[in-house]
Amino acid sequence: MSQSLTINQAFELALKEHQEGNLEKAKILYEKILEINPDIPDALHLLGVILYQNKEYEKAINKIEHALEFKTSDAGYYINLGQAYDAFGNKEKAVKSFKKSLDVDGSHIKSYVANFYLGLFHKKIGEFNEAIKYYNKAIELNKNLYDAYWNRGLLLLLLGRFEEGWEDYEFRLKMEKSDDKRVFNKPQWGGEVFKNKKLLVVMEQGFGDNIQFVRYLPLVKERGGEIILECKKELLKLFKDFPGVDEIIEPENKSVPNIDFYIHLMSLPRLFHTNIINIPHSTPYLKAEPILVEKVKPLLKTNNLKVGIVWAGNPLHYNDKNRSTTFENFKPLTKIHGISFFSLQKEKFPQQMDDSKLADLSSIMNDFSDTAALIENLDLVISVDTSVAHLAGAMNKPVWTLLPFLPEWRYLLNRPDSPWYPSMRLFRQPKPGDWDSVFIELEKELNGLLKNRNLYRI
Repeated sequence: MSQSLTINQAFELALKEHQEGNLEKAKILYEKILEINPDIPDALHLLGVILYQNKEYEKAINKIEHALEFKTSDAGYYINLGQAYDAFGNKEKAVKSFKKSLDVDGSHIKSYVANFYLGLFHKKIGEFNEAIKYYNKAIELNKNLYDAYWNRGLLLLLLGRFEEGWEDYEFRLKMEKSDDKRVFNKPQWGGEVFKNKKLLVVMEQGFGDNIQFVRYLPLVKERGGEIILECKKELLKLFKDFPGVDEIIEPENKSVPNIDFYIHLMSLPRLFHTNIINIPHSTPYLKAEPILVEKVKPLLKTNNLKVGIVWAGNPLHYNDKNRSTTFENFKPLTKIHGISFFSLQKEKFPQQMDDSKLADLSSIMNDFSDTAALIENLDLVISVDTSVAHLAGAMNKPVWTLLPFLPEWRYLLNRPDSPWYPSMRLFRQPKPGDWDSVFIELEKELNGLLKNRNLYRI
């Protein structure tokens, strides 16, 4: 810092560099200021903010807490401290900091951040009305906080309040983390009749979402002309003869075909005014190729009850640490006499699993048409919340889906069945992380199946 600069001038320069995104220059200036006077709260606080931006969360916490020793009445300090604690993994202190910020000044320019976070927190612990209250306040304070609309929508859908939930769910397409930033330069389809015109149905999110919501395409076809379906290559063979689809294209090149309208797949439930009662749940709406079914049949030949299992989903999924379990939980089940277990995991399982009575089918699962052929030869599928569970349900095969305490919205709450899949039964954790209780119930039910095995035999 130049000798000719006063501390106030240096702070103004540091703030300017910070606001322009020059974090390293701003950091150096804040540090120089604090060398001269280590007790300037705004410099301590903003240095903490830069450390947070640099993902140095523990250092950020220390600086902001030091700043609060001198300035206890600034809600912004508590909001930024809450964000640092959240990123550091200390949820309890994050909540405390956010609530303190609202106590200090609930109208602070960044209070929407605190309200949004508290909405997420209260949803996680099952206080759903409180969560909605905080989401509502966050939206009131920041009309462009699309994440708050979307998260409120997810919660409303989980609670079965579909009509409200679908409206908020549309905000996913405006969020920064939206996985499709293409500009279509065509109107979005609004559900009207479109005879002699072309509609592009845009695939989105994961394989399970695509499998679940492709059921709406025959309803779309009733209203119009030509349907072009975007489809990831792993689903191409499975969807190639789907009713109502005139053409299937892969979205990898991100080019837009010659169309009149477009619609994202997961916007269809809203357009068809879907509620709990009128979900289009006729199954099967997906079928395995007969040639593939016969081809894999010898691999699953046994007089035992044939059960396919999946213990883990995509590790990159935002909720994978909660929804996936481990093979170790399944291992005791493989010792049940009279049942043959088959792994439907796409990845080859580790060597330490080789001593179990489990057949590894990963080498023949190149895409979902192969998985469908295997499922068709099974009596039952047991899976955590993955695309395989959706596929079995769409094929109307018996499937037991294992759910975390707070499940995805589509499974609703406090029910053992799914309104989306008549053949699906739900096994829920009674408390967060409690897979033990789930597998105790599974073992009991599997032993009961053996006594009535004809009900499940293909």
